[in-house]
Parts: sequence; C-alpha cells; structure tokens
Amino acid sequence: MDPKKLFIDDRMKGVCAYCGGVPNSRDHVPSKVLLDEPYPDNLPVAESCTSCNQGFSAAEEYLACLIECVTHGTTIPHDGFRPKIAATLKARPSLASKIESGKQVDGNGNLIWQPEGERVSEVVLKLARGHIANELGIQRIENPEFIDIFPLAAMSEDQLEMFFSLPSSHLYPEIGSRAFVNVCSGKPSAFENWLVVQENRYQYAIGQSEGDWVKMVINDYLACHVAWD
Repeated sequence: MDPKKLFIDDRMKGVCAYCGGVPNSRDHVPSKVLLDEPYPDNLPVAESCTSCNQGFSAAEEYLACLIECVTHGTTIPHDGFRPKIAATLKARPSLASKIESGKQVDGNGNLIWQPEGERVSEVVLKLARGHIANELGIQRIENPEFIDIFPLAAMSEDQLEMFFSLPSSHLYPEIGSRAFVNVCSGKPSAFENWLVVQENRYQYAIGQSEGDWVKMVINDYLACHVAWD
C-alpha cells in the first residue's frame, strides 16, 4: 500500500465536510486563528465549499479572542496576549465590547464569563466535522449525539481523567483513510491517540468506538467532545 495515497471510497470524496455540498476550497483544521505563527507543517485540511469556509470565520475569531480574554481576565490586550489576538481586539473594538458584555463578577468577587454558547458550539462542531473528514474520509453533517464543552479548570479530577482517557475499539480505522494509512505505516496518528498540532495551542483525538467521536483541547483551556451514534 502506498503510504502517500488514500484509498477511501470515491463516494466519500468531493463532498464539503460541513454541509455535504460540492467543495471548491480546502479548509484548515484547526483554523489558523487558533494557532500561532510559524504554523506547523502539513496542517490537516478538509474539503469545503466557499460558503462554509468563509462562513465560520467570524465565529472562529470570536472563540479565539474569547479564550484569550478569559485566560487573562481582561478584554484589554497587553504584552501577555497572543500578538494575533491583541491586534484583532484593537482593530475590532465591537468584538472586544461583545466579549466584555459577557463578563460578570459574582458575590465573592470572582470573574464569571458568559460566552455566546451557540457561536462556541458552532466552531467546535465545525472542527469535529473537519477532523472526521480529514482523518476518516467520511462526512458527519448530521447533528451529533452530543457536544460537551468545558473549561479544563472547571472540571473535577474524575472528569479530567475521563476526558483525557481515550476509549480503544481494538479495531483499525476506516479502511483506506488517512488514519488507517498512518496507523499501518507507524506514523503519528490521532486515531485513539492525542495528536498535538501545536504545543499549548491545540491537540485532538478521534475514534470509532460506539460511533464516531472527536476530542479537542483548545489553548490548554477548553475541553471539547463531540460524538455521533
């Protein structure tokens, strides 16, 4: 088997990973807004239509800026901010204001951030669909069984252990897929294994035990788990 060639069913090719339409572009998974320059070599990509490729940009920018503001406790950029995010917040005061409007202080003086949940879920689901398409050569455009999103700092030890422990199906991934080729050739793979795209920025894992699933950690802050039956 040629390790550089995929052998997935032709019926699984030529489909937008996000809507099932005809693709005319390719989308990085994860999106570059979630990473720092210099970008890693050979970033995963998924086939997409132009509408989907461009349509998620605002939500992805919002999530990247939200996480940076939450982890630093302010929407006012300073030297500790990622340069890309600091530049975005300075150039987009309306975005900073939107994030600021979700900031509250509880009775104990602790900061509480109320994100726009639908936008966050939109990005997380988009990333999960992109990883499934890239790694397994299949499209999961239907609604998932669940989407779980939690800040790592808010999770208990048991929750953290459950999240980072990956189930094993003791089976090979989808025959002919990128994950299958990588597993068979001994290359680094995200199949039932955490694959670090960029240290401290993004890692993910996929699997097919009891359905297709994707787990992601964004910016060492947000734990995400998406699964389909």
